Amino acid sequence: MTIKLFPGQPPITGDAPGLAFHEKASYRAAAGHARRALPGPVGELVHRELTAYAEFGHRFGDGLIPRLMAAVLAMPSDGRPDATRGLSRRDADAG
Repeated sequence: MTIKLFPGQPPITGDAPGLAFHEKASYRAAAGHARRALPGPVGELVHRELTAYAEFGHRFGDGLIPRLMAAVLAMPSDGRPDATRGLSRRDADAG
């Protein structure tokens, strides 16, 4: 019986391009806004995802996180959707 050894994975060189500074700043701003706009654990989760994406996840993205960033930045800081903006809390809850 012969044992064949296969070469391992190619070495990781760490030369993947990073995000530009202004793009990282946009993701970090969205992460901070997520904590204000989304209460509790959901806001914390979105904050962590956007921050991680800004640091290194952009290499593995499929477009979901950039769409999440755009959605978070479009939210008012009190967490209500745009349709209820300008209404009182009682009116927003009723409709």
